Amino acid sequence: MDTTNFEEQQDVNLKDQVYQYLKYWPWFLLSAIVFVVAGFIYLRYATNQYQATAKIVLKDAKGGGGLSELSALDDLNLLGSSFNTVENEVEILHSYRLIRQVVHNLDLNVVYSQTGRIKASEVYKQSPVTLTMLDDTAAEGLKTSMTLVLEPVDATTFKIKSLEADQYEIQSYGAEFAIQDWNVVVVPNHPNFADWGVGTAEELEAARELFIAIHPIRKIAESIKSRLSIETTDERSSVLELSITDPVKEKAEDLLNNLVMVYNQDAIKDINEVAQNTAQFIEERLVEVQKDLDSLERGIQRFKTSENLTDLVAESEINLQFSAGLGREVVEVATQLKIAKLLQVKLQEQNLDFIPENVGLENLDLQRASATYNVLIQEYLRFQENATSDNPVLRRLATEIASSKEAILLSLDNVISAIQLQQQSLNKELNKVSGKISDVPENERVNRDIERERVVVESVYLLLIQKKETTAISLAVTAPKAKVVDFAMASLTPVSPKSNIIYLATLLLGLLLPGAIIYVRSIFYNKIESRTDLERKLPNTTILGEIPKIDQETSNHIHLNDRSIAAESFRIIRTNLQYKLNAVPHDRTKVVLVTSTIKGEGKTITAFNLANTFAYSGKKVLLIGGDIRNPQLHRYYDQVSKRTPGVTEFLTDGQKKLKELTFTSDTNANLDLLLSGAIPPNPAELWMQDRTTSLFDEAKEHYDLVIVDSAPTILVTDTLLISKYADVVAYVVRANYTDKDLLEFIANSVKEGKLTNIAFVLNSVKMDQFGYGSKYGYKYAYKYGYAYGEDRVTFWEAWKNKLQKKGN
Repeated sequence: MDTTNFEEQQDVNLKDQVYQYLKYWPWFLLSAIVFVVAGFIYLRYATNQYQATAKIVLKDAKGGGGLSELSALDDLNLLGSSFNTVENEVEILHSYRLIRQVVHNLDLNVVYSQTGRIKASEVYKQSPVTLTMLDDTAAEGLKTSMTLVLEPVDATTFKIKSLEADQYEIQSYGAEFAIQDWNVVVVPNHPNFADWGVGTAEELEAARELFIAIHPIRKIAESIKSRLSIETTDERSSVLELSITDPVKEKAEDLLNNLVMVYNQDAIKDINEVAQNTAQFIEERLVEVQKDLDSLERGIQRFKTSENLTDLVAESEINLQFSAGLGREVVEVATQLKIAKLLQVKLQEQNLDFIPENVGLENLDLQRASATYNVLIQEYLRFQENATSDNPVLRRLATEIASSKEAILLSLDNVISAIQLQQQSLNKELNKVSGKISDVPENERVNRDIERERVVVESVYLLLIQKKETTAISLAVTAPKAKVVDFAMASLTPVSPKSNIIYLATLLLGLLLPGAIIYVRSIFYNKIESRTDLERKLPNTTILGEIPKIDQETSNHIHLNDRSIAAESFRIIRTNLQYKLNAVPHDRTKVVLVTSTIKGEGKTITAFNLANTFAYSGKKVLLIGGDIRNPQLHRYYDQVSKRTPGVTEFLTDGQKKLKELTFTSDTNANLDLLLSGAIPPNPAELWMQDRTTSLFDEAKEHYDLVIVDSAPTILVTDTLLISKYADVVAYVVRANYTDKDLLEFIANSVKEGKLTNIAFVLNSVKMDQFGYGSKYGYKYAYKYGYAYGEDRVTFWEAWKNKLQKKGN
């Protein structure tokens, strides 16, 4: 019993995988050529996209480039700092509001185009006419795009219609007319519209037709917004790079330049608006502050007037000095008063004494009277020493002394009264000055409060005056926020589509598509294609050989001295089968059972050609039609039919001999055939009779080799019933026909002992698969020549021959 391991082999040879794709190299080549040609056609008629770039630098990126709403009050440092970042300016540049203004400025919602041989091309700035919608809100009111077709009639008129309309309307240049409820006017740009354009007559005729597409402004603005890119050149830089792609280079450049202009105008408008609001605010505040300042100054005036103040500090110093002077005068007056009273007391005494002179009293009469009195006292005292009291001189002197004393006392009374009056006056003045001095701290506090408020209001007033001038200057001179570093410049070569990438992509797609198809096919295609699949599913099995797929025009019969690749393949199968038969441990005639899993795998033709091949080698061979349910062997001989007696008659008639039912092939004298005979109602029961043993015994007695063409194993049990008589089972599987899942049935049959000593024949192998995976098969024979001794047919010759056959 054959102990071959039929477990599936999972290892995949890399070489096998590569060859799985390489064998279809013509399809890869054809697909690559087709895709590359398609790429060339696409590039030929695709709309080129050009990229325009511009660079700007933001002035004072943090400050926003101008006067902010509160910049006029920055010096107060009350509201903190406010600044715009570069990211904010990028968002402004990328805003729908500015882009919509650019669309308005350049009339980008109106697109003029002319149709060429294949595609339509936009004629930006080269349109022979300009269409203007008189209602500014018309473009805003459009919900969908509207296309007009315009053709010139003569130098003053043209005809126009909507794309959906059937008839043209004749209109005049420069005249207002309505189309689809919109009032428009068309103005010529070219001096002679009818002759506009160059080229052949057909091209000129085609060029006469101008298409005018009017799109909603929002749609165009959103399209530009999606294509516009704004990036900083460096993280710490305020330089911005603006870029956009468009089929028309000039349009892309104008778009970026106009966007920068609109951005600067918008910034200047904001700056001027802020400056005007600031100036108005400053004027209003100046009026209020000036009122407050006037009120404070008038209050200071009233306070100084009521307090008799001119300069509080100077007057305070004067009052202090005056108070000190008055104090000294009061002391002096008090001293004089005291001296005067002391002198009065002295004179009121009855003794004759001298009175002091020049004691500080400033009365000259009193001083003279005092001097006269002292002279009289001196004379009296001198005469008194030498005379008596009755001396007339002494009496006269005494009388004069008394009179002088009375006069001095009288003068002293007057001096005392005057000094007292002066003392009262000085004390009053001193008290008044002392009151003023005591009021100085209060007045100074009140004055300081009023002065402090006045200084604050005056500072605000001066600051507003200064900011008023600054705002006026900013209104007079307003610089743009963005300085253009590089004006917009479009690339000379299109950025899309890129020919190198397109060709590379089409080449890759051309190579990947067949590969993907082959890969998907390998996943879902469950048929055996080559001996590799057979060896992978049934490893360590014996494969007798491979039979190439034979064209319908080629004979599938093996002839004597046949040198075809099919004949060579059967010779190899014969050799390998001979090795298998020689290994059988008996010397009697060997029996080879040829079977398959299902119908149509080629077991009959394999058995027939295999019998012929052995017979041509000199052996006496018997070919038995063992498929008595569906006989096919009779088709290979014209002189016999399906009703020719054979196996069925031998099994049912015990008197029949083998020689009576066999016949010799007319092409091979060493080959005898026993056909299936009539189709019995009970094939399985016939094979179970003893006559089956007699059949094989008689065959072994008269022949060197017996080959049996049996029924498919999975459909009926006939083959399993007679497999015990076979020394070798030649199991036929057909490439691109037999399911891989059926190999599991074969493996189970072997494991269960239903089939023994099995060897496979792979039938109908394509030439590109032929011998692949075999170490000793036709792999190299196919590569270097169809058969030994025959000239190899080249690939192109094979294609030529195939085309000729199809033509015939």
